[in-house]
Amino acid sequence: MIIGNIGLDSSARFAFQSHAHTDHFVSGERVYSTRATKFLSHLRKGGFYREIEFGRTFYLGDFKAKLYPAGHMLGSAGIKLWLDTGTVFYTGDTKWFKLRTAEKSRFPKADVLIIEATFGVPGFTFPSPKEVEKKLVAFVEEALGRGKRPVLYVNQMGKAQEVMKILEIHGYSVKAPGEAVKVARVYEKFGITFSNISDEGDVVLRSYRSPSVENSLSPWELTVSGFGQLKLSNHADFWELIKIVETVRPERVFTVYGFAEEFARILRGLGYMADPVSPESFLEL
Repeated sequence: MIIGNIGLDSSARFAFQSHAHTDHFVSGERVYSTRATKFLSHLRKGGFYREIEFGRTFYLGDFKAKLYPAGHMLGSAGIKLWLDTGTVFYTGDTKWFKLRTAEKSRFPKADVLIIEATFGVPGFTFPSPKEVEKKLVAFVEEALGRGKRPVLYVNQMGKAQEVMKILEIHGYSVKAPGEAVKVARVYEKFGITFSNISDEGDVVLRSYRSPSVENSLSPWELTVSGFGQLKLSNHADFWELIKIVETVRPERVFTVYGFAEEFARILRGLGYMADPVSPESFLEL
């Protein structure tokens, strides 16, 4: 999305990249992100990034800006912009509840909110991360108690490290793919350590791309995702999204990604001026 000459998770002369997942990669004369997002992005692509600390005021093009933790994964950020017509806050992917391997999210007041709607319908109501953690540990304990080796299918950047940390805390070792281990080593540069990575792990982590994931019949395999069997999501569910909107208290809302149209319709029913937009939009405010 582009506002003026500023790209919000879109390539532009001046571009902001909210986090290090490849569907949010951008290019530009200057790309602004957190230090962690830069390091993680460099695992998959090159490019010059200007590192910005959370809470520090800086200028993005002609406009004053500030980054806030988004809670989606390590280094993920939302951005507040001070435009001539008022303030805008863009979340990118975000999470209300605190995860073990991501900074606690913060949401400032703003006149306009641009918010993801990946799970923007009431059918997506997830247990809290603590509740899901209990279910994960119970699944692992039952599998091991029956002499089985549990297998978890996870996104290799962000979700894998969250699961690895949970298992470490509860005393389980993990056999993880090389890609997930590389990401974990970057996390360790930022103080999130993993002492449970092992070639003979109690639990096996695999990528969503593994061929057997779609046709698995084993009761000892789980897909860990908001769309999967174990609802450990690093996206906000419907009610978390509502809390974020209520916290920002915007006069205008634009919804993007996922169930953008449906979430905008619900927000209009709650009295907000809300419209869906495409991630490729040129937004005039």
